[in-house]
Amino acid sequence: MSDEQTFDQTDPLIGLLVDERYRVTRRLARGGMATVYIAQDERLDRPVALKVMHPHLADSQDFVARFRREARSAARIVHPGVVSVFDQGVITGQGFLVMELIDGTNLRQLLRAQGAFTIPQALRYTTDTLEALRAAHRVGVIHRDIKPENILVPTDGPAKVTDFGLARAASEVSMSSTGNMLGTVAYIAPEIATTAQADARSDIYSVGIMLYEMLTGTVPWAGESPLQIATHHVADDVPKPSASQPWIPREIDDLVAALTARDPASRPADASEAIDLVTRAAAAIPAELASRRADVAPADRSGASETTALNTEVMSAQFTRPLPAPSTVTTVHTSAPIPTPEEAGTTTTYKRAALWVSLVVLLLAVAGIGGTWWWTEYGPGSYLTMPATDGRPLADVETDLGAMGLAFSVEEEFSDDVATGSVTRSDPEGGTPVHKRADVQLYVSKGVDMKTVPDVGGKTQDDAKKTLSDAGLALGAITDAYSEDVPQGQVISQSAPSGTSVPHDTAIDVVLSKGREPLTVPSLNGMSADAAKKAIEGLGLVAAPTEAFSDTVAQGQVISQQTAEGSILHRGDTVAYTVSKGPEKVAVPDVVGRQRDDARSVLEAAGFTVQEEAILGGFFGTVRQSDPAAGTMLKKGSVVTITIV
Repeated sequence: MSDEQTFDQTDPLIGLLVDERYRVTRRLARGGMATVYIAQDERLDRPVALKVMHPHLADSQDFVARFRREARSAARIVHPGVVSVFDQGVITGQGFLVMELIDGTNLRQLLRAQGAFTIPQALRYTTDTLEALRAAHRVGVIHRDIKPENILVPTDGPAKVTDFGLARAASEVSMSSTGNMLGTVAYIAPEIATTAQADARSDIYSVGIMLYEMLTGTVPWAGESPLQIATHHVADDVPKPSASQPWIPREIDDLVAALTARDPASRPADASEAIDLVTRAAAAIPAELASRRADVAPADRSGASETTALNTEVMSAQFTRPLPAPSTVTTVHTSAPIPTPEEAGTTTTYKRAALWVSLVVLLLAVAGIGGTWWWTEYGPGSYLTMPATDGRPLADVETDLGAMGLAFSVEEEFSDDVATGSVTRSDPEGGTPVHKRADVQLYVSKGVDMKTVPDVGGKTQDDAKKTLSDAGLALGAITDAYSEDVPQGQVISQSAPSGTSVPHDTAIDVVLSKGREPLTVPSLNGMSADAAKKAIEGLGLVAAPTEAFSDTVAQGQVISQQTAEGSILHRGDTVAYTVSKGPEKVAVPDVVGRQRDDARSVLEAAGFTVQEEAILGGFFGTVRQSDPAAGTMLKKGSVVTITIV
């Protein structure tokens, strides 16, 4: 028979009717603060989870009061991602909560079964958790104990967060009564470890640790002692997931770093801002990594988060589907005391109680011996506050660090905003805690990073871009222009002359050649010679006119063009055309003194039409005169009259 079965048979609560309403059917889980049972709400006829605080907490009236207050606060959270609190009460000093019963498992069990999650799976559970925290934070409830055990995974719907407010009630009592702090140390925020103060950003830190574990299969600094882990949370940044799983992309490293920043002011201000970061990271994940997960064997998950806080661990239960209730039941009213395991005479319970007492005493002894040493060497007492660094002259910062006994090293870097010789940044940052033996890294400005502009004239766009990139500059705007000298696709000019010095973030604009500009030959018909020449030369072409006689086209007008209208030429090419000289004219031959027939032949040979006038009957047949007179310029075909005597 298993211990669980033995416990169920001897547990005095099994079969009882609590508060005249909740019939306890079986035990579900037991932790350091409470035991969870499955019960049947006989009034509403539904299964519920009944969480009963351990008897030792009932001794503190302070806890009982805080428990009631936190239970009321948790009940105000209404969200599908939060396990609902239905009822609460106290039986003989032992507080109990009645909660929603979830059909499913929790993240711890899933991690044990799978070893690690894929990135989409881990981001989905992270988003579900942050959605629940956003609803809680809006009503002023801080969880304080986010860890895989407290994230329930139903068979359908989003993951659900449980145990809101319980960690605070327990930790406040523990801090006031024993000086110890409850909460799982693997997920604890630095400010809780040092001051026990928490706000919404403390929950976000724990979500970041949980995301790291879901991706890598282990919590940061696993295997070290609780004190060492607490010290790491306070003094060290959470390692990058890619440090152990190199395939994890930088976007996930940046997301984990943002959620787990040691300084709360550097984390997302609230769950909404954290959800935005997760959404952006999810969108940037390459498709080929969607199904990949860390190569962690499921067996390696055993005890992965069993590292506890400075004293003990807050219990968190996973609620699964209820089993049938035992056939024998007993009714108990809230006014009647509940029998304790001691009264039932359970030997197993005595042994377990003795073991727990021994463990607590041992832990207290170790804490007492090492507490002072830890405080001064690794704890809050070992930390100083960094002086202001950013923007201050290096000499002033060095003086302050020297006075505090802090070692430091200096590295130069360019800065667009900080003057030369002043500190641009430091690690740790100014105003943040720094261990007294830490080596502070200072970065001092060398001024603006100036680059020499290379010559990219005549290069192609790709070659120009590479040349500029090699020089530390970027290619800027690209425009196109025609060029008679630079071949198509090559750089004609650049916005900054080569050899000049410009800031590193200056973009160099370039003009690329489109080659020679195509020019279309216009129509010259009907133009005068001057107008035709002006039109041609206005396009950058060369006019090449010739002249010809024309009986139909007026002198000085274009008769025809040899370079056809619409032809495509380039600058400097010639356009051939013909300009009219008007009708062709010839001189009237001198035919005076010639005989009639001879004179007619000469005139007709010159292209004239001959008419005759006879005096005295033209007896002698000799030409006495011509009209027009010899030498007169006439166009061919004109009439010349000769007088015959």
